Amino acid sequence: MSGQRSVTENIEALSQFGQLPDGSVTRLVYDDAWVAAMTWWLRQGQQQGMQATIDSYGNGFLTYPGSQSGTVAVGSHIDSVQHAGHYDGAYGIVAAQLAMTRLVARLGQPQRTMMAIAFSEEEGSRFPVSFTGSRHYSGVAETDDTLTDAKGVTFNDARQQAVQSLSEHFNQTEQALPDEFMELHIEQGPLLESTHDDIGVVSTICELEEFVVTLTGEANHAGTTPMHLRHDALMAAVQVISQLDEQAHQVGEPFVFTVGQLEVSPGSSNVIPGQVRFTIDIRHPQRRVVDEFEQVIRQLLADVNEVRVDLKRVTASYPEVRMDPRLMGQFEQICQQRGLAYRVMPSGAAHDTQMMNAKVPTAMLFVPSHRGISHSVAEYTSPEALENGVQVLMAQLYQECY
Repeated sequence: MSGQRSVTENIEALSQFGQLPDGSVTRLVYDDAWVAAMTWWLRQGQQQGMQATIDSYGNGFLTYPGSQSGTVAVGSHIDSVQHAGHYDGAYGIVAAQLAMTRLVARLGQPQRTMMAIAFSEEEGSRFPVSFTGSRHYSGVAETDDTLTDAKGVTFNDARQQAVQSLSEHFNQTEQALPDEFMELHIEQGPLLESTHDDIGVVSTICELEEFVVTLTGEANHAGTTPMHLRHDALMAAVQVISQLDEQAHQVGEPFVFTVGQLEVSPGSSNVIPGQVRFTIDIRHPQRRVVDEFEQVIRQLLADVNEVRVDLKRVTASYPEVRMDPRLMGQFEQICQQRGLAYRVMPSGAAHDTQMMNAKVPTAMLFVPSHRGISHSVAEYTSPEALENGVQVLMAQLYQECY
């Protein structure tokens, strides 16, 4: 990746892989666009003298070996959601490579090894699982090879085919964990733009729990069944969701509660809904708050009458994710020295950093997202904001590796 090209130019180059006619990007793990994107990213690093390798999950690694022991890694994910914008994940892997390339061009070999990582998958857009790349690399968990995508392709078959394609051009090896890991990311929210801050220094990644609630009543004729004899699953769901929303507002910010999916069966205008399935997503920086709200959910569902209730947790529980105080402090100091307005803030979204945090010290930076929009073709961050993040990362890498 040429040091003469801007971070924005490199992001736009990467966005060509999986770009659709409307300008959005669909680059799902192990598909053809994903293989082409990973190949491009690794080859760009090779052209700048970086050692390029992959592992058995297709994670990509670009390395500048140091003269002494120790490794500092910076990375993010290369996959996207369906109809994504250009910046989510892509900014992190482009910025990591660009920052390291610039430093080596100016200062030569680092003392500690610098490694840029493009994690194979984070979004959960193809298979019903997220963070498969960073979970494998960190050793937190492996992925069930029998999971299938919408077309019936297994995770194992897709992985093996993609890794085989990459291994024709790049050495495959399992990389050791670094001594520390950092991630640069767009905020994906409106806070930094609204407060006119240049940088967000992430303190924690919010605790997340997701549930699926199924309420089963009795489907019946909408015209002949009296109101007092109905077992209406949708009306029960409306009451539960409304009560949970009220409880969530009582908890207060930064707690968030979302019902993102709701399915009604049989879904006919003249039939009383017999079954409703909906999701619940709750997040807060503190595990205690999330656990307490889970009990609120369970109590409200226990009080439901007239329909049967089933509640399933669909996320794995992870320890609280707190960033390394030393690395955070250095990021803050760098911002102060450069005259950049910054704020210390939690991340409401999940990131690969939380997988790495289970094994090594971590730190994370945000740059502003215009109007807070992400996972959309309207996703945008200005070139100036993107460059601010790269400059802060370069200063941090200089302190850590030179």
